[in-house]
Amino acid sequence: LQGGLRVTQFNVERILKAFMPDAIPESFAELKIPLKVTATDFFGHKLAVLSGGDLHSALAASAAIPAVFRPVMRDGRLLIDGGIYNPVPFDLIEDDADIIIAVDVVGAPTKGGRKYPTSVDLMFGATQLMMQSIIAAKLRQCQPDILVRPAVSKYRVLDFMKIDALMAETADIKDELKREIEKAVEARAKVDTSKRTKQVGGVARKA
Repeated sequence: LQGGLRVTQFNVERILKAFMPDAIPESFAELKIPLKVTATDFFGHKLAVLSGGDLHSALAASAAIPAVFRPVMRDGRLLIDGGIYNPVPFDLIEDDADIIIAVDVVGAPTKGGRKYPTSVDLMFGATQLMMQSIIAAKLRQCQPDILVRPAVSKYRVLDFMKIDALMAETADIKDELKREIEKAVEARAKVDTSKRTKQVGGVARKA
């Protein structure tokens, strides 16, 4: 008991092991595509960017929602949900990718079938609102090439067993995303062509 309330925190590492596909390797070094995983350094008061070592503990730290999942201790740091500090961290790869696709799965509070939200709904809803305010502030400063926002608001953070329904509901996004990627690739190609033309012109003038 803490302050008269019973607080139960799930072990997020165990849950991830139960749901994670076998194809996911145990370490960052085994990945074919470079990956950065974010978490929040609770006592360090800053964002933690994990890109090496044990992959599973990094994913667990990134998903360690306060009061629901236990924090993850890694490299001497107590880590919690990366979304607390940076919900959609597309800015971390601005120098590493030609086209940046940001995916916002934070969602927002919905009424559902209840007239009044439960205390748990209020807690998660308040967190969603906080994260959306962070995202809005970031988007005013910089923009990804593509921003995707799947319709996930009606699903709650603990709806693990509804993954098939969630994936089915967001399937239509694939076609939209494909079109957006094609547009971004074409736009990028035009920019690169323009740069090469200017460079050639500059060399010609010098000659």
